[in-house]
Amino acid sequence: MMIVAIKLGNGKIYNYLANQNNKIFVGILAYTYVSTVSISIIYIQSKSFTPLTLFFSLYILIQTIFAIFIYHEMTMVQEKLLNKKDQEKLKQQQHQLEEYASYLEKSEDDLRAFRHDYKNILNSLKVSAQEGNVQEVIQKLDKYTETNLNSKALLKYKDLNHIYVKSIKSIIIPKITELYNLDIPYNFECRNNIRNLPDHVDELDLVRIIGITFDNAIEESKALIAEKHDIRSAEVQIMVYSDDPDEFEFEIRNKIQNKNISTSQIQQRGFTTKKDHKGLGLANIKEIESKYPDMSISYTIQDGWFDFYMTIDTEDDEEDE
Repeated sequence: MMIVAIKLGNGKIYNYLANQNNKIFVGILAYTYVSTVSISIIYIQSKSFTPLTLFFSLYILIQTIFAIFIYHEMTMVQEKLLNKKDQEKLKQQQHQLEEYASYLEKSEDDLRAFRHDYKNILNSLKVSAQEGNVQEVIQKLDKYTETNLNSKALLKYKDLNHIYVKSIKSIIIPKITELYNLDIPYNFECRNNIRNLPDHVDELDLVRIIGITFDNAIEESKALIAEKHDIRSAEVQIMVYSDDPDEFEFEIRNKIQNKNISTSQIQQRGFTTKKDHKGLGLANIKEIESKYPDMSISYTIQDGWFDFYMTIDTEDDEEDE
């Protein structure tokens, strides 16, 4: 019966043993095994199927069925919670993309309005400048900027329009949004149009690297602001560059608290300066780097800044060969 059950349900059994509740499932199996062996011993000693043996058999059978039912219900509840969490995450990503599209539309409207008004504005400023009223010129510019152009909002997604690789753009948008919402000073730069990545590189590997480094920079910035009680104590600078399909560059710099951290130490699995963190981020990046001979990653700590720089250059690798 056990052999037939295993053959019929080996897929489900494997899933039960591989999921996050595997210890509970193994516990149920162990309990069933020990109980069955105990009943077998009682039966062998008594050499007959006594009422006591029957009672324990039925008792264990009912308990086992109940335990499996509870386990199944628990996994179903967890699955529903995970689905709900995934749906909320998708809604959040959709909201961020809608916000980005709205930003582009607003920027276009603001620029169109500015183009319509700039001649009249320049003529007005020209008269004030000719009369030597420099202070008046400055005041008029400040007033126009405050009432017509929200400079911070206009710079929120600056240069993101140059990235056409959806997976890379999709990971950067929420990270930029998080920096903006946290009021962490940042600058994002991507001057060239990036339409393709090196063919042999898995996009998901780059997404993981970008995501990990952004998260590290955001966490460090939040800790620095909490320590200094000054939003200006933190800053993040990001650069993405590519002018050839065979190359890709990504750099992210952020101010740090501890200036004496070893760059070799932070790449070790398990090392972390954050509370309740497992210290796997940069170690995972190191594993990804080992997959690609033409990927080069460097870490630099200098003048209170942590600098992560990654470059992929297939052409240089081919020339070396």
